[in-house]
Amino acid sequence: MNTQMDPIRAARLLEKWITFYGMDDRGAWPPEDYPYVEKACEAMRLAIEVLRGNPVNQKMDIRKAASVLEEWPTIHSMDDPNVWSPMDFPFVRNALEAVTFAAAFLKKQQAGPSS
Repeated sequence: MNTQMDPIRAARLLEKWITFYGMDDRGAWPPEDYPYVEKACEAMRLAIEVLRGNPVNQKMDIRKAASVLEEWPTIHSMDDPNVWSPMDFPFVRNALEAVTFAAAFLKKQQAGPSS
C-alpha cells in the first residue's frame, strides 16, 4: 500500500519516529551524541507544528530546522535497509519520506506562507 504523503501523515510519522528512535531519551544515547539528537528532535517537533498548521513559538528558526531535517537521514542511515531489521525497515522508509517531506515543507514555508 503506497499512501501519498501529506502534512498530517508526515506529522504523525515524525511523532512515531521520535518515539521509535528514542529521541526524547537522553539515557539512550552516548552523551557526546545527544546534543545533536536533541537538536534534531526539536527540529522535528517544530516541523510537526508547522505541518499541522499551528503557529510556532520557535527556539529554532524554520530554515535551520529544515537544514537539520535534510541532514538527519544521511547521518542515521535511514535509507540503508542493511542497518535496520527487516521488520522495522518499512516504517523507517516511511519515516524517511516524512522527514524529507517535512524539510521541503519547511523550506516552502520559509519562502513565504501561502496564506
